[in-house]
Order: sequence, then C-alpha cells, then structure tokens
Amino acid sequence: MHEILAFTAFHKAYKNIEQRPYYYACGIHHQDAAIRGIRQMLHNVTPYEAPAIFATSTLLTLSVFASTGFEARFPETAESTSAIDDILNIFHLMQGMGSMLSIARQHVLNSFIAPMIRRSSEPIPAQPLLQTLEQQLPVLVAFIESKCDLAEPERVAYLESIACFRLAFELASGETTDNRELRFLFGWPLNLKPAYLSYLRERRPGALAVLSHYVTFFLIAEPKHWYVEGWGDRLMRACRDNVDPSWMPAIQWAMSFPDHTTLHNSSDPWFHPKQASPDEVDLSEMQRLSMSISHSEQSHSRLPLPETCPSTLQTG
Repeated sequence: MHEILAFTAFHKAYKNIEQRPYYYACGIHHQDAAIRGIRQMLHNVTPYEAPAIFATSTLLTLSVFASTGFEARFPETAESTSAIDDILNIFHLMQGMGSMLSIARQHVLNSFIAPMIRRSSEPIPAQPLLQTLEQQLPVLVAFIESKCDLAEPERVAYLESIACFRLAFELASGETTDNRELRFLFGWPLNLKPAYLSYLRERRPGALAVLSHYVTFFLIAEPKHWYVEGWGDRLMRACRDNVDPSWMPAIQWAMSFPDHTTLHNSSDPWFHPKQASPDEVDLSEMQRLSMSISHSEQSHSRLPLPETCPSTLQTG
C-alpha cells in the first residue's frame, strides 16, 4: 500500500506544479516506508507473498525513476547525484525484480499480476526503433573490436553488454508484445554482468558508448510514460560529457538521434531544469518539507536484493 501511495504522490507532483513540494515529500515518505517493508519480507518470501513483492518491486522501480528525476530537477531536496550513478542504482533494482521473478516465477504467473508479464492476445504495432538500434550494433561492435588500446577483459565486458541488447530485442519484439519500450528498458539491465556495471560506474568511455545506445529508448518512452521523462536528455548529456574524443564516433549515432526536445512537452520545467523559472515553485517550501523526512532511507535503489539476473519478464 505504501508503494501505491508513493507512486500516486509522485504522479500528483508531476501534474500539479504549485503543490509539487508537498506531493514530492509525501511520495518520499511512502517510498521509504515501502522499502523498509520489502526489506523485512525478503528474508523469508512465501509463495503467497511473492506476487505482492514482485508487484511492489516493479512499482518501486517506476517511482524511483520519478523521484530521482524530481531530485535532479530540484537538487535542493536531496544530495545531488549524477545521472550515471542514478541509473546504476535503478539497474540494481531492476535486477532484484528480475531475481524475484526467477525465484517465484510460477507463483507470479498464476497470480493477480500475471497480465503484467504475459503477452497481449492481440497484435501490437511494431516499434521501428528496435530494428534501427539492432542495425547499429554491428557498427558499435566493430568499433570496440578495433580499439587496440583496450584491455581484453574490458573489451569482452562491452561485447557481452551489447549481446544483452539482443535478449532485450527478443523481449520487446513479439507480435503480441505490449509496452515494447518499457520491456526493452527493463530487459537490457536484467542481463548485465558486474564487470560492465563496474566499468560504467568508473565512467569508462566504452561503457558509456554502449549505454548511449540504450538511452535512445528513453527518448522514445518519455512521451508515453511520465515517470521516465527527462531521463533521456540527462543520460545522453552524461555520456557525451564523459566520453573522451577517441570514443566520440561510437556515440555519434545515439547523439544524432532525432531532436528529443520535440518528443515531449517542452513547456513543463520538470523536463528542462536549466530553463525553468525560479518563480514556478517555492523552493524554500520544498526544502522545508523534504527536510522533515529522514533521508537516511533515501538510498532508495539500494535494496538488498539478489545480484543474479534472469533474462525473462514474460511468457510466450
């Protein structure tokens, strides 16, 4: 229930500019309560509880996208973090969610949340970007293989992370697969190995080049899913700003993706922090409200979930 209230509060914050500080504070309060509750339940997951835990962890991931995006927009509300660190923390949540499904798959598939992970019974329009991205991967692979100054373990980690794209394509490309963009965004991180995630945390240019291709799907998903809006631009900027010149050709395609400022409502300062007017929201009030919440629990994406990650989020 706490996570439902958290997600609802963040949506209210997204829709209501004048009351965003209040709803943001409410969302953080309920999100922290949900994290504490799920931590306790993970020690002894029963078949009866498994569907609810999986549903909560899924919704928690979405609300962390929303809350972290809000904190990036208004850094006065929380300690400032980078886009790369933020997405790595969310990857951790996604992998924990996938592990939960792997552990209790049959119980989840036979539960009230089965429609969330099963294919639709009706054909769904294709997502052309899936094929476009797939066609770009050989170019990225060739570039990585041609880098003579790249240590072999690092090269292998990047090529393995690119191979994970193909598993995400399978997850999102079925004729009756719905929410293709979200399935891809969730599917790729599920299969990433610790080596690649470590290189990404270190801002290695090869890891950022691979990530930039993944980020293009945020730009496609943003107009449909409010909780990821702003993530595409923020992550793409982080990739661009941290890649050295010798790796720029590897991110050229992702950086030249159609102008993403046309993909969503540019009038809302939620998406464009650098262009927002300070008069649009009372930051002092937001700071006061957020300070009333203990931020000791705001490592929201640090749930002690298993590190292993399956490659399935749906059934055929």
